[in-house]
Amino acid sequence: MRQFRWCLPLLVAGLSGCGLMAWMGYEPGKTSDNAAPNDPLILEARRLHDVDRAFAARALEAGAPTAFREYLDDRSVQLPSQGAPVIGGNAIATRLVDGGPLVLSWESLYAEVFAPGDWGWTWGEWQAHEHGAGGRRIQAGKYVNIWKKQPDGSWKIRMDMGLEK
Repeated sequence: MRQFRWCLPLLVAGLSGCGLMAWMGYEPGKTSDNAAPNDPLILEARRLHDVDRAFAARALEAGAPTAFREYLDDRSVQLPSQGAPVIGGNAIATRLVDGGPLVLSWESLYAEVFAPGDWGWTWGEWQAHEHGAGGRRIQAGKYVNIWKKQPDGSWKIRMDMGLEK
């Protein structure tokens, strides 16, 4: 567990940031727009927000395990709301398969990219439903994803954290 000591301060900072944004009058569906609209970090945050939305759409189209395999990097870590951390993209996708036939969906509400532009984060709200039309909602909560920009310019998730409501 020592290898994850760095996760706690990051999690606290991320969740504190969510509270700070609410206090500052944050509006859902926006990126960090406090700078000039043509600021490279703002433009990249908008791009990252679009990537997170595409990730959510892919999960509905192909299923969460497939989407997670495509959007996680090889060194990804998932901190589930309960249980031990899951390490590696394939292990995370396998955990989703082992969780049973659920439909996992989410709405990305915020994105921010840090200078020099190769790390960012998104947060939003997620839901898990029973499979099939009109499936009953089983769980819901908020998530924080930390993203790493890849050498080819794409974004991959390095850490996925979920909290149940």
